[in-house]
Amino acid sequence: MEIAIRKVKEGQEDAFATARTTFIHTLKMQEGVQKDWEFKSFFTMPEPDDTDVFVGMTRYESLEAMQAIAGKLMQSPEAGQFFSTFDMKSFVAVQPVDGGDFRLEDHIQNGNVLEVAVRTVKTGSEDEFEPKRRAFFDLIARQPGYLFDREFVDVQTGDKVVLIGWSSMEDFQKGAGFLQGQPQMGDFFGILDVKAYQALMLFSK
Repeated sequence: MEIAIRKVKEGQEDAFATARTTFIHTLKMQEGVQKDWEFKSFFTMPEPDDTDVFVGMTRYESLEAMQAIAGKLMQSPEAGQFFSTFDMKSFVAVQPVDGGDFRLEDHIQNGNVLEVAVRTVKTGSEDEFEPKRRAFFDLIARQPGYLFDREFVDVQTGDKVVLIGWSSMEDFQKGAGFLQGQPQMGDFFGILDVKAYQALMLFSK
């Protein structure tokens, strides 16, 4: 699955929306594309975004199909026009760490909240990642409205990517408020460099 976190350039909101519609239409016509989603971010940290951020997620039938389609579309005028309207905060091509299948539509629906984070482990802290992640995510999983979490790896860089689902905005906000005061969160984030983080609502599918 491909995850693109795009920050709209100032003053380009209308151009972005028009170019995105054209590009996504072209993308969905490609053989090997299984499903595409568009999310709008409503929250990030530590500093808020000063323009809109949209996150596209696309599932392909295989890594080879993704690479072939990317090679074809990146040379197209539709891509050139679309990419000129935003700055890429993060782009990852991910596979589940556990090697299993992942179908996002089995986990979320309209009205749910989805968190996405792209991070690396600080040098020297690699052995701490699994136990500290387990302690923190066990706490997350006990919060009301928690739906799921799944850990991925970026096949290009090895970056660690996580998706976390919540039933509603209210559940997410209550969960986030509680978790920020817990030592498990500080312990886990202390060994990470977070490259990108967004909390999202489904925009289109």
